[in-house]
Amino acid sequence: MMDVRYSKNQEMDIILEYDPFVDKRKKLRIRREDFWYNISLIEIDENPLHDYTIICVHGWGSNALNFRFLLKLLNPYFRVVAYDLKGHGESDIDEDSYDLELFTNELSQVVNHYDNSNIVLLGHSMGTSIVLNYLRENQHKIKTAIILSGATDFREPFPKFVPLILTSMDERIKNLLIEFASSFVTSKKTDERILELEKEHLKKTPYFVCRKALLNTVFEWKKNIELSEIKNPILIMTGEKDYLTSVKDAKKLRRLLRNSRLIILPDAKHDLPMAQGIEVAALVKEFVEYYIDLEKVRIKPPNLYQKK
Repeated sequence: MMDVRYSKNQEMDIILEYDPFVDKRKKLRIRREDFWYNISLIEIDENPLHDYTIICVHGWGSNALNFRFLLKLLNPYFRVVAYDLKGHGESDIDEDSYDLELFTNELSQVVNHYDNSNIVLLGHSMGTSIVLNYLRENQHKIKTAIILSGATDFREPFPKFVPLILTSMDERIKNLLIEFASSFVTSKKTDERILELEKEHLKKTPYFVCRKALLNTVFEWKKNIELSEIKNPILIMTGEKDYLTSVKDAKKLRRLLRNSRLIILPDAKHDLPMAQGIEVAALVKEFVEYYIDLEKVRIKPPNLYQKK
């Protein structure tokens, strides 16, 4: 397990700034049919131990800063990338569908940008549907993947009245709903500073983007037998007390994703990257390095005594 002592002490205040990665941000141009737009991307690449790139895809209404602990704790070992989906965080916002096709195409272009055979994808919540949807067609481009708080069908955990509420809402009502709903996704043990940051992430995304992403991406994600086509090694993590994507959902994913492993985090809820960020980072490092070691074993050493 990684040494996380510093993150619990003197550097915690730095991690919990609103954006501790301002100097690590850059814009990446994304092609959308016949026009272009920019997404904001955080890249931490400080001479890591392994030549691997972990690309993080955030959940509904959130942004790349939701992965602040992973960006901070994993960068000594891997290049770590987290980006704001279109309409979220610091990325461009305009009238669009904000559907699964848009976000999957976006992820595809981020992967192609790094042009690296050692890519690891990591998704949280809605981001898991984007990661898994991409994997169904692009398994050969990815080494492995990590799924945090995922499901095969997001319609089941979400209350059926949510779309009705979202048909008549403005920014003020949306922000009040965020205050009310935060108790369902965060543990009672969650640091108050982390809770406030998560609320700020969600409030930054405009109402119309939240609504379209919910209807066109979250509620459109329903994959069952198709997931069995994915052969990549996958780590699934879920919170024991997650009411949105439950242990039952995670176990269903585990059955469908044949080459997967499931970890249930005790007393945790839906906000794994933030509330359990230190533990999640340690588990991700352990999982990825395990497969790196396997790759090394598969490489046969040269025969030094072979006749020329």
